[in-house]
Amino acid sequence: MSSELATEAFVKGEIDSFRLATKAFVKAEIDSFRGEIRAEIDSFRGEIRAEIDAFRTETNNRFQSVDADIKELKTDVRQLKVTMSEMQVTMRQIEVRARNGRLKNPISRIRPIPIYVDGRGAQEPDARFFPKYADQLYSLRKPQNDSEHQMLAYLSKFYDIWQEAVDQSIDDDIDPERAVELLEEILGLDEERFVASRAKARLLASQTPAAAEKRPRPSTDSSGAAPEPIRRKLKTPSDGTPTVPFTETPSRAPPPGPRLQQAQEAGRNPSDGSPTVPLTDSIPPTEDPGPAPAATLPARPRHPSTIPDSEETSGS
Repeated sequence: MSSELATEAFVKGEIDSFRLATKAFVKAEIDSFRGEIRAEIDSFRGEIRAEIDAFRTETNNRFQSVDADIKELKTDVRQLKVTMSEMQVTMRQIEVRARNGRLKNPISRIRPIPIYVDGRGAQEPDARFFPKYADQLYSLRKPQNDSEHQMLAYLSKFYDIWQEAVDQSIDDDIDPERAVELLEEILGLDEERFVASRAKARLLASQTPAAAEKRPRPSTDSSGAAPEPIRRKLKTPSDGTPTVPFTETPSRAPPPGPRLQQAQEAGRNPSDGSPTVPLTDSIPPTEDPGPAPAATLPARPRHPSTIPDSEETSGS
């Protein structure tokens, strides 16, 4: 009995030790496998993270490159707009200079020359400080009042000729003669054309004849009545042939219809059949006056070449 108990206790101890050893082995294997998997996952995660970081860096670099290209493109477009605006202003300046250069009349209106200002585009001078015609510009050579001094100073600053028009001998004040000369060049005016136009006008004025006298109005007669207006006379034929008067042709009654004509021939009224007086007894027939007499016109002589041979023979 005791041996069986000892054997059972021994088997039970062996089983428990095997269980514990197996449990420890399985746990160790699981922990080892878990560690390997974790290491693999960490390695894979590191690779993925490295690839993502590389992709992110490359994408950022590309975006930065695109941003730089866009900024450069915007700069080029902005510069192109500025260039186009400057070209438009330049073309406008050429057009206005050509138009002002064709002026001959000193009191003709002159057009201002626009300028280009960065960030503002084309700008024209203030109309209050711009001469309307050439004589007003040339009068600024000797400004007589504050208004002309202000106009000359404004135009010198607007067209940026202040430094060129400054007279060093007069406390750095502007020289009107030089300023007007520069403004004339900028505006495209030609003073010689105005001088020639004035000379031509004086020459024409000296050669113009006296104005013709007005046509006198018809005076009244001694009685105070105005003379009768001239009436237009009718032309008459040169050969004295009288004008043929218009002759009216008498109207005739329309002929009776077939029914009315049968009733008249039978002596009956066509409406009620009562006897009537024949139409010929009550109404005399209307005589036909015939055609109107033709107007007698003088014979028109014909050219000898158009007369037939028979007429020439009979005439002879």
